[in-house]
Amino acid sequence: MGSDTEELTKSPLISVIVPAYNEQENIVPCTVAVRSALRKAGYDFEMLIVNDGSTDRTLEVAQAMQSKYPTVRVIDLVENYGKTVALREGVKRAKGDLVAFFDADLQYSSDDLVRLIKRANGSPNVISGKRDYGSYGGTRTSFSKLYNAILRTVLRVPIADSNCGLKVISRSVTESDTVFRYGLPLIVPLLRIRGYDIEEVPVSLHDRKAGTSKYYSDGVFLGGWKNIRDITYHSMMLLGLLMTMPFERKKNRSYIIGQHSSPQ
Repeated sequence: MGSDTEELTKSPLISVIVPAYNEQENIVPCTVAVRSALRKAGYDFEMLIVNDGSTDRTLEVAQAMQSKYPTVRVIDLVENYGKTVALREGVKRAKGDLVAFFDADLQYSSDDLVRLIKRANGSPNVISGKRDYGSYGGTRTSFSKLYNAILRTVLRVPIADSNCGLKVISRSVTESDTVFRYGLPLIVPLLRIRGYDIEEVPVSLHDRKAGTSKYYSDGVFLGGWKNIRDITYHSMMLLGLLMTMPFERKKNRSYIIGQHSSPQ
């Protein structure tokens, strides 16, 4: 039994998926913040913490949260597969009508999460945050804005911030693994190409209070080798999407026809 009286409903409205890699110091405050915000807003929810092969006590701390709160579930991937896989595996196990992505490092606000959920209620298929880059340095901000400018130009989609870690998506949109085919930064542009409604909502970006970034190292040339590796990988994924765009646009047309056709 948990320490409070909340009960996990059979089909919660909101599934909040939290990928976590070496975030032992952030799991407890993250869990408390998300639960508090969603309970205050009156939502039925579940929180899925996906341990992505952490080498610290992240799994242990997450399991303690699971024992304490019935609405928390832990998924252990055993090995480190990366954020995209962690989110995909969380989506597979989610039960909610809406699926929300929320980072364990608390650089996003649980209050902004609630705002996105409210905008998604009966509105667009995808609500994605648009960062204010408040806690990013000039170089990292420039990298991100340049990447998004390239996406807008090459893919011709009006997306300002494709890689924001805070998103709320209709469950029906995520039922196919193919939404993760080209990696996390291309999920929103891909869904826009396929004809889904997208809305971007400004969100605040806060400094980490604990732990370190898994992708970018401040004060290091080009953000360090991990950032260079990610840039190379996502560039290859972008080329892959460009090569398959005619096929994806066919899906777009099929989607629109399906949305507007009348029952016989």
